Amino acid sequence: MSRLLASVDVPPSGRARPVWFDAMAYGRARLLGGGDVPWTSPAELSSFFAKIGGMFHSDAILVDVADMFAQRAAADQQLRAAMAARSRPGYALRTLLADEQARGTAAEAVRVLAATSGPVPLVLTVPTPGRWLVAAAQQAGTNTEPPDAGQAETAAIYSADFLRTFAGTGVDGLLLDEGRVPAGELIHPEAYRPVLNVASHYEWPVLIRTDAAAAWPHGPVPGVAVWLGSDPPAGPDEPSGRWGIVAGPDFWDGATPPAEAALVLAPVPADAEPDAVMKQVRALV
Repeated sequence: MSRLLASVDVPPSGRARPVWFDAMAYGRARLLGGGDVPWTSPAELSSFFAKIGGMFHSDAILVDVADMFAQRAAADQQLRAAMAARSRPGYALRTLLADEQARGTAAEAVRVLAATSGPVPLVLTVPTPGRWLVAAAQQAGTNTEPPDAGQAETAAIYSADFLRTFAGTGVDGLLLDEGRVPAGELIHPEAYRPVLNVASHYEWPVLIRTDAAAAWPHGPVPGVAVWLGSDPPAGPDEPSGRWGIVAGPDFWDGATPPAEAALVLAPVPADAEPDAVMKQVRALV
């Protein structure tokens, strides 16, 4: 069993079940005065994540490298122009993910964070290829229509090639984030098979996150180990595999996620009240 899946059974924090805190936005607000995450400074980046770890004792370190790529694109007009040089869907994402400077920064960031993670697994977090295709187009100022399955599959090829950058850096798992895409608009994960194949090659368990859809909305998906949804699996059939809950805002008011969930992913709002946040963190056992 992988280190990541073992940590779901026996959380490093000692809690009864693992809680993963998505706390980067909160950390930026509280620790960086709303500034950018220092991706290009390994020492500052390590300190930033260490402080977040000290506050939350998360059962996984979530490293959102898409934030670093967005930061890179925002700072480089020439890169944005290159991303916008062709209008075909996916070109902006292909150009962005091929940027050698960004790839090098991302790989070094992950390597540094993995080296200091101790017993806590490191999970690489990226948008699903379809979402990333749209985000890159927005950064380039080009067409941002929702992708179809074919375009998402093309985006998955670019994402899969990019993910090979992290071979040997200490990644323990891969989280594909669908954000708040409604259940009826989700693209079937089979379109992301190139990404699932790369993850399988490197023995990274894959998790999918849907903040506005129940877990396992498509039934079982080979190559996907855990589904983190806004609600438990729906329908008359047995769950298709391990599942967890993406906690809603009421989590910070003391609401308890379903006991059947194997894992809780708790987004921490950037404007959350620190006393309320720490009270809830201390209450988790």
